[in-house]
Amino acid sequence: MSGYGFGRKPAGRNTDESGAGGGADAPERLDFTGIPRTPVNLDPAREEAAIRRGDALGFVDRGAARDIQADTSEGAPSTRRRRRSAQPQMSVFIKGPKDTLEWFIEYTNQQGHRSYWEALEEFRSLVESK
Repeated sequence: MSGYGFGRKPAGRNTDESGAGGGADAPERLDFTGIPRTPVNLDPAREEAAIRRGDALGFVDRGAARDIQADTSEGAPSTRRRRRSAQPQMSVFIKGPKDTLEWFIEYTNQQGHRSYWEALEEFRSLVESK
């Protein structure tokens, strides 16, 4: 039975009694004692210089993009388009005489319809108009 490596200790690593991996060939742990854990204080002048360098390289501030969208909702034209609600769809499998179905396919192609339902819609309007 395979355990896929779970629950096994890596081969060649010596661990001390606490299981902390303090053996001779264990990798050294990283020392994070000099790194502060508080938020970094930014110098406004350096931040502005970095923003200008980024603008020169073509970076766009995502916060600015949100501001632009808010401005367009206040009267400026928007590029958003409202989607039409989709009509419920259905599939039909039609089995019938080969010559009749071939005629229907050819008729659909001659009329320039991209789908069979458009040909059926044309037939429906013809029948309902009588």
